[in-house]
Amino acid sequence: MKTVSSWSFTPYTPLDRPERASAPYVCRLVPFETGFEFDFIDNGGKSTDTYSVFLSLRGEKTEKEIYSGQEKTVRIYGLIPQTDYEFYVVRISDKAKSETRLVRTGFVYGEVVNYLHPDDKTYDFSGSYLCSPCLCRLPSGRLLSSMDVFRANGGQNLTLIFFSDDNGESWRYLTELFPCFWGQMFYRNGRLYMLGVSNEYGDILIGASDDEGKSWSMPTVLFRGAANSRERGLHRAPMKIHSSHGRIWTDVEFGAWAKKEMNNAVLSAPDDCPDYTDPTVWVMTDFWRHSEFEKTAKEGQIPPGTVGGIEGNIVTAPDGTLYDFLRYANRKCLLLKLSPEEPERMPQYACFVDFDITASKFDILFDDVSHKYYAICSRALSEPRTVRNLLSLFVSDDLMEWKLVQDLIDERNSDPNVVGFQYVSALIDGDDIIYLSRTAYGKPHNFHDSNYQTFHRVKNFRNI
Repeated sequence: MKTVSSWSFTPYTPLDRPERASAPYVCRLVPFETGFEFDFIDNGGKSTDTYSVFLSLRGEKTEKEIYSGQEKTVRIYGLIPQTDYEFYVVRISDKAKSETRLVRTGFVYGEVVNYLHPDDKTYDFSGSYLCSPCLCRLPSGRLLSSMDVFRANGGQNLTLIFFSDDNGESWRYLTELFPCFWGQMFYRNGRLYMLGVSNEYGDILIGASDDEGKSWSMPTVLFRGAANSRERGLHRAPMKIHSSHGRIWTDVEFGAWAKKEMNNAVLSAPDDCPDYTDPTVWVMTDFWRHSEFEKTAKEGQIPPGTVGGIEGNIVTAPDGTLYDFLRYANRKCLLLKLSPEEPERMPQYACFVDFDITASKFDILFDDVSHKYYAICSRALSEPRTVRNLLSLFVSDDLMEWKLVQDLIDERNSDPNVVGFQYVSALIDGDDIIYLSRTAYGKPHNFHDSNYQTFHRVKNFRNI
């Protein structure tokens, strides 16, 4: 058994499961109303190998062969809508068998990047749900999508990466990173990077790829965190890397939900670094502690149960001021002011911003054409009560006042406990906005624990 020399795996294989690497491996799954499509790879096979696919209704012993051939992208039609099935792939030459996968047929909004049934145990070492979407455009035009595999108190340490060479119309499997959680890809100075965390509240890691995301260098540790999800450590989301005042900036927290507190900081490095995997180029501010902020407490601005601001966007205001714009509570965001000339100085309280959204991560996009700020967020309604089942486009001239542009996905009349379009990762793409959604739909575990990663396009957004 050889030692590890790369951050990337195809697929990641726990040391006691070597058959996972040598048998057929289902790497991407896409349900639709009356069937599903899937891709598989086979590191242990030959180019001349043929395969069979066996399918059954979930829980039934009777199975049938539904495909035989050499293609590694298989599309199955004629199934019952909104129904659970199980299937597996067999390499005919030696009967090597993939893990049995679960899939539920049915409609979902957008183009499916990947699907994971909530009861599927394929990634049990990391989790059961697809979370933390990140969308990245490379100079070649290729789109990359990453997502981690999550379960509360699970390992939470695997990230899956997919690519599209046709502007998001179709997607294919690329690789997996382990350990990697809450990862943000960014392309800078001729190189692709992934900035993530080793596990929930773990170490901040960064690695690089020189072949458009197919293979990745061993990651560098920037800051140490905790080793489990019950202890205080480093927290973030796939928040954008913002360039301003000669540096790149991104948000980070220190704390844990179990400890009921998150403290805020910002990570930064010079704009012109040739190698961001060099830990000496990075610094982090001191932490702003909302529980110790006397003015906030006196104003009564901390709602009961609030642990602090999290998942902030670093943004440059029209007057050049640099802020960390943080999700805080329903209909309320927190702005912390940064000191570009003193990148290790603790952020300072600026103000609260009323924003008609629910508590969920979002990206703020600055449009160079209109000089406006855009965000795709979960819109808050009192009646019917929405949680993350109404996804909307907002616009602002100054970051302080936000106006609704248009509802994009409207399931306000569905049960908010089991429907969610959330944690959007978005990019301006010419006249359009493209985005990934962490989507819970069609019998997920709940609205938070999503079973889909879906891709969407808002056409001609400036004219809406």
